[in-house]
Amino acid sequence: MISETDNDNPKAEYLQSEANYCPDSPVSSSPESGQLSRRRDTQTTSGSILPEESGSIQPLVSSAAAAACIMTSGEFIQTAPLLAHKSKRSLLYKALCFLLLIFQGGILDFYLIIFTDLYWCSWIATDLVVISGWGIFFMKNARSKRERACGFHQKSSIFGCNLGEFTYAYLAWLIYVIACTPKVVLILETSILDLIALKVPCGVTGFKIIMLLSAPLLFCLINSIIEDLNGATRHHSQSCFMSTCLDLLDSFTLVEMLLRSEIPNLYLKYTVISVYFVALAVPVIWLYELTASELRCRWLWARFSTGLVVNGPLLVVRCFQVYVYKMPVSVFMFKNIFFLACKFLELVEQCVAVQGVRRLTSGSNPAQFSHCVSENDMCPHGYVNTLAVTQS
Repeated sequence: MISETDNDNPKAEYLQSEANYCPDSPVSSSPESGQLSRRRDTQTTSGSILPEESGSIQPLVSSAAAAACIMTSGEFIQTAPLLAHKSKRSLLYKALCFLLLIFQGGILDFYLIIFTDLYWCSWIATDLVVISGWGIFFMKNARSKRERACGFHQKSSIFGCNLGEFTYAYLAWLIYVIACTPKVVLILETSILDLIALKVPCGVTGFKIIMLLSAPLLFCLINSIIEDLNGATRHHSQSCFMSTCLDLLDSFTLVEMLLRSEIPNLYLKYTVISVYFVALAVPVIWLYELTASELRCRWLWARFSTGLVVNGPLLVVRCFQVYVYKMPVSVFMFKNIFFLACKFLELVEQCVAVQGVRRLTSGSNPAQFSHCVSENDMCPHGYVNTLAVTQS
């Protein structure tokens, strides 16, 4: 009779083993307190379950696994150098951003102040506005990261990161493009370029280097706000950065031909200048896309439109050079064709995928798409049974 009672009552075995493990505990000394403790554990503990039907006690998370997941103070101290390394890295890239802004803006101001009769304070004021805007951007971005660390704005983006990592980055780059474009256009469209070639030590080569500093500035901007170095956001931003660099290099080769007076047509000349600054402004689009919370068709059309606006006119200019002016074929002509084809295929593929997901969500139970957690995986108090979710 006693053995049958013991076999039919697994909870008694659990309490007896607990009493043997802790002989001085209240469980071993008082049966009533043991019952109260058992009742309290079954009501409040989410880490273990006591099923009535299975006939055995199966903890959801073992004690060894729970102990392994606990971070001690020593382990926390070991992670401190990693956090310090990230902060130093961010400060380094932020300092490089300001140095590049000051250097590029200062040299362009030097060209304009010396060779024009315009009031010099206006150019310096423009640079101060850009530097102040970038400083405000870095402060706002840091505040957004602190708010997310405290539990605010924990909405995920379409690239797997939390919103806030690229907050206001597109505004910083937009301010830079608006301030830089008039200066470069004024130098290219006036006689200042000829004076630079005659009187400035580095000449036109120095002006070209100053123009190309936009690519390192964009690289420093991205790396100054990236948190996860192995995350999806960093990989997507780096791919967009490389695409932008190729577009800038492609358009800059035509700008060099323009500086050598190898583009005789006036319309082609204006097309080349316009496309260069359009390629310089394209990062505003994909930096803003990195803050989007969900993928929509407008973002797909925006990606395709930016590729079309940049590579389409460049392809037309190169076709004129090859078929009208009998110039040799450039490798960038194949780049334009390849990029246009890739953008079109990406647009078709993503639009079909988005439409398919919408049909599935509209024709089936919406509960199946709520982070893959169904009502069967919920505990009585509303907590998610994580083990059931991971095993399913």
